[in-house]
Amino acid sequence: MLYAALGMATKIISHRGRTSRKSIDNTLESVTDAIELKVDMVEVDIRRTKDLQIVCFHDSDIQGEFIRDLNYSEIIEIDSQIPTLEQVLWSARGKIGIEIELKEPDYEMEVVSIVRDYFSYDNFVLKSFHPQVVKRVKEIDQKISAGLLVGSAFSLEQLFFTLKEAFTCTNFKQTNADFISPYYKIFEAGWFSRFTRNNVPVQVWTVNDVESIRTLINQQVHSIITDIPEVAIGIRESLSNESE
Repeated sequence: MLYAALGMATKIISHRGRTSRKSIDNTLESVTDAIELKVDMVEVDIRRTKDLQIVCFHDSDIQGEFIRDLNYSEIIEIDSQIPTLEQVLWSARGKIGIEIELKEPDYEMEVVSIVRDYFSYDNFVLKSFHPQVVKRVKEIDQKISAGLLVGSAFSLEQLFFTLKEAFTCTNFKQTNADFISPYYKIFEAGWFSRFTRNNVPVQVWTVNDVESIRTLINQQVHSIITDIPEVAIGIRESLSNESE
């Protein structure tokens, strides 16, 4: 399993396919950029449309219309660059690892079925902020590497959830997640030290501060989500050379 091995070099993951080339997030072009720049993995966000297509898109709506209420044909009339998950997988297969964030529950089986047709278990990861999504993925297929995202502090409710998870690991244990993925500033504050002490792989997001990237690589976190993957890879190589 992708997240089973510890002690390896920190993986660098392109956030929504972002690189110095500034392509639009979650598009075939951004995935191609990550491939050409030799990033370890590329992350994409997915949602389900009214006609049950799985598309790569971050926000819940486009021009005021919810993705779930639109057919895919209507979506590409608004923005022709929004790809289906299958299009992205076809583009990425055999070229880069892929990390997929399920933005909502209830279409886990469809996603698992699609991804397994294109990628081996060692080359993809599923993750979500929704514990029920992570739990369902692991129920469908225990061999899939699945992670629980935590750390949004946009509301008191979210902050309470994050603090509770940091100190109790309740949802992590109940979902059978393979790794925990906190917002990097919360990890830096030491809230998730319980996980590292127990050798749980930790993925941090979204890290664009150079010194933080350097520190996190030195701390041997499992992986870093970043908008500047080329910079992060350069830092990793520099630190590796210093240790030789």
